[in-house]
Amino acid sequence: TFLTFSRPHAGYFLKNISLSHMGLKVLQSWQKSMCLAQLSMDDAADPRETFMYKLSKTTGFEHFQNIVLMSCPSDQYSPFESARVEIGGMLDKHSHKDVYCSMVRNMWEHVEPRKVFRFDVNFHIPENNLDSFIGRIAHILFLENQAIMKMIIHNYSFLFR
Repeated sequence: TFLTFSRPHAGYFLKNISLSHMGLKVLQSWQKSMCLAQLSMDDAADPRETFMYKLSKTTGFEHFQNIVLMSCPSDQYSPFESARVEIGGMLDKHSHKDVYCSMVRNMWEHVEPRKVFRFDVNFHIPENNLDSFIGRIAHILFLENQAIMKMIIHNYSFLFR
């Protein structure tokens, strides 16, 4: 089983001006991080020449018995549809719609749909602080919330046999 918690499998290239998006751009330029440049699809002028696009064309997902993609709409660090590897209502916010659609199709091309499980988690986040404002708290709760781990293992044990 391949299991991920709110990872931007299809990159992070939404054309929004959210605080977390701007923070990502500042961090990327300040630290000269190749990883952040790749995730942001900024490592090549042509988006079809970026690492993430080329990675989408490689095989791999089809070798797993199950593919479990956990996502959270409140997570501003990993775009919801990128974490779910799907084309949905956010398509108009992509800076390169055709490239994003192509990436999603590339990733699922050889995968049987019955192997794919998408779990959406909605955390109850009552506090108003900087982490909740920038969408970071939802991203971190995947790691800190043991109840989710226990629920997955208990209710979906077949995924781990």
